[in-house]
Amino acid sequence: MFDAPQAVEPYYGTPRVLTASAPPPRAGRVKREAALDATEHGGTSTSQGLSRFRALCAHGSLAPYGQMPAPPCDPAKTRIAANLSGVSETMLWSLHNRASETKRPDAVLHDPDSVRIHESIDYDYDAHFGDPCGSLAARAAAIDDVLRGWLERHPDGCVVSLGEGLETQAGRVDNGRMRWCSVDLPAAIRLRERFLAPNARFHHIAASVVDPAWMDAVDASSGVCIVAQGLLMYLEPDCVSRLFCRIAQRFPGAEMVFDTIPRWFSDLTLAGLNQTPRYRLPAMPWGVNRDEIEPTLRAWRSDVADVRFLDYRAPRGLPRLLSDMMDYFCVARHGVPSLVHVRPKRPHDHPNFRSFPMPSIDRDPPALVGVSALAMKNMTCGDDIARASQHVIRKRVALGVQAALRPHRADHAEFARIIPEKVEAFSTAGQVMMEKSGEASRQILEDVSMEVMTAASAVAAMSRCANPADLAAAQGRFAYELMTRATSRFIEMGMLAMNAQAAALAPIRRTVVDNSERLAG
Repeated sequence: MFDAPQAVEPYYGTPRVLTASAPPPRAGRVKREAALDATEHGGTSTSQGLSRFRALCAHGSLAPYGQMPAPPCDPAKTRIAANLSGVSETMLWSLHNRASETKRPDAVLHDPDSVRIHESIDYDYDAHFGDPCGSLAARAAAIDDVLRGWLERHPDGCVVSLGEGLETQAGRVDNGRMRWCSVDLPAAIRLRERFLAPNARFHHIAASVVDPAWMDAVDASSGVCIVAQGLLMYLEPDCVSRLFCRIAQRFPGAEMVFDTIPRWFSDLTLAGLNQTPRYRLPAMPWGVNRDEIEPTLRAWRSDVADVRFLDYRAPRGLPRLLSDMMDYFCVARHGVPSLVHVRPKRPHDHPNFRSFPMPSIDRDPPALVGVSALAMKNMTCGDDIARASQHVIRKRVALGVQAALRPHRADHAEFARIIPEKVEAFSTAGQVMMEKSGEASRQILEDVSMEVMTAASAVAAMSRCANPADLAAAQGRFAYELMTRATSRFIEMGMLAMNAQAAALAPIRRTVVDNSERLAG
């Protein structure tokens, strides 16, 4: 008898052999070769992202992963030039840390794939990054532990790694059933595929992480865990907040693991900080101290159940000693890098629809505090305008009476500025209102498009239910998620309205107060 024919499925650089009796790998998801802006991780609107996605589909620019030739590189034959710059170049920094740590006898991380890739790239790691202290390898090992625990609870779940670069985490935690989506810029994905080939379970998405279009490629039916390792600090603070809000809306119940840097370090990178004489760190606009992280997350997301800080420090030497010493100083312990694990409230843990606690506005006190604070601020601003206006009116009436009685002593300069200053103040306020109305319209359109896609996913999930009990549970879950999103968006629109009112009142208050101070002089 002949031996069974064999097929080879590329599996993160190491071919995995499948026998003929095993089912062939299913066609993978499509890869987005979206034409992104030259700026790294530049944002775009949902409508633009969806339009680009549909255009690529219409022109056949998206190919199934099963048909993409991405053979692993043989490091013995050639060394590859990375040709990276800016934020994308930092993937080589973390690669250098993991590979160097793996070679140590007392390593905290075992990652032979990183060693293979490290040795295959033509790059002077030591000159650019210096001696690795192992902290980035320890960070990767801590995230590995979180993912292994999550996969025990969600063996068929999907892990989404944002800005993954050359991270080989999927191979370290793979349970043989999970799915993995690696999201990064096109140049980073092209380099990644020289070493790590996608397949039916491991997908690459060439897109900016702040473009919500990447979320379309994620199958959330069996749970989602999102990893942002060495990424968020390179984004603007408003981009970070929008990313968290979109993830909460699109993937209710998804856990997140990410790292942060403290404010003082962010300020240093904005001023210009060299890692070595040959390498300057990219600017890191988003810095947040450890004691600010949980309040910030709860203000952004109403579904946060637990915020846990993971042990993240250099494994040995002087850096480890300094990290340990920081724990004994109250002020210093909040000014260190943090590794955060966020676990949201889980509506799908409830057995049926009746047991779902219906969301209400008072379940989100941090967000309500923000709306209330803005409302009080606007009320105070309105009071300031009213008091200053009364003073200005009294003064100008007095000037008018004086001018009628003694025309030669009239303050013509004051009378000449009355109409122009009002026109300018109210024109500025009107322009601000127009801008804020456009912002609100864009937000509403984005929310509507997300709801349409979410509804389609809900219909598809309910169609797969095997019995009435599963269908009832699915209906309850989606109804709860809908109410949660509606509550969050109600508060979000309230914040938009309060901000618009504050922005419109600002030029009027400034004009009235300036007049009051001038007339009082």
